Amino acid sequence: MQSLPLDFHNNLWIKYVAALRNGDLSFTGDSASCELVNRELNGSNYNFHLTVLKSLENRPEKGDIGCNPFENPEPELTILNTFGENNEFRIVLNKFPVVPAHFMLLTKIFKSQDTPLSPNELLATYSVLSGLSRDGTKEDWFAFYNCGPESGASQPHKHVQFMTLPAKHRSFAEKLIDSSEDFIPSQTKVPLQDKNLPFAHFVAKLPDNVFSESGDVLLMTFYSLLQSTLNVLKDHDCHHISFNFCATMKYMMLIPRSTSNFEGIGINSCGFMGLALCKNPNIAKVFKEKGFENVLSVVAFPNTFDLKTDEYHY
Repeated sequence: MQSLPLDFHNNLWIKYVAALRNGDLSFTGDSASCELVNRELNGSNYNFHLTVLKSLENRPEKGDIGCNPFENPEPELTILNTFGENNEFRIVLNKFPVVPAHFMLLTKIFKSQDTPLSPNELLATYSVLSGLSRDGTKEDWFAFYNCGPESGASQPHKHVQFMTLPAKHRSFAEKLIDSSEDFIPSQTKVPLQDKNLPFAHFVAKLPDNVFSESGDVLLMTFYSLLQSTLNVLKDHDCHHISFNFCATMKYMMLIPRSTSNFEGIGINSCGFMGLALCKNPNIAKVFKEKGFENVLSVVAFPNTFDLKTDEYHY
């Protein structure tokens, strides 16, 4: 598997600072307001970050193939023009970042965002995450992929996004793996779920050496979580595949999706990392008044912690 260039992290920040200075991307991070919200569910505490970022007002709600910004990315935003074993990807800054240096892994040719990650796409994602962790920075990076029409995806061209988490932020998935063994896919091993959360989610703890030369463990883990996700979609008579994928070097998580929004508010993978990225204070108010976990439960499906499913029934 191809590794990131050794100077990638440095070049990423140089490119980001230049693009911000020259107005090639839209970000008003200095004016962002952030609030930490604590929720207690059945005796367990969960922290969620609410961020109001006015520059999100400029981000298109939904792209289309006819006007595809990923077909020929702006040179000012392009970090690597070719990447991957078969040179099939580009790495490009997000034009509407929600955190500094927010970037994406794009397929060079058009592939649909409605399809699950292929083996090459998954391994390239983890190659990027591995390279970022290799550089020894204090930044806590994660990757996410919004798959399907109800996932909260804003562009139809296939892309995986990379962002840093807020300082000292711990997602519910990270807390869940604290007391878990490494996930080794088998017919008897089932993914983790937190029974206190009302929505279905499938989490796997990864071994320390997960980014092995072959990548077999990563692939088996992903497709095991995908099978659980497909089972939920099948049980609810869904006619399309929609899910969120969140990944770190410690775990991966899939969340089957029922709808893309809550009362008109778009929700993507970031919501299931405990991050509400709001373009105005009114949206942040909805999360606080309704309850973060309740918002997420509406756009997902009920928790299946106590249910036994046939691995192959989809």
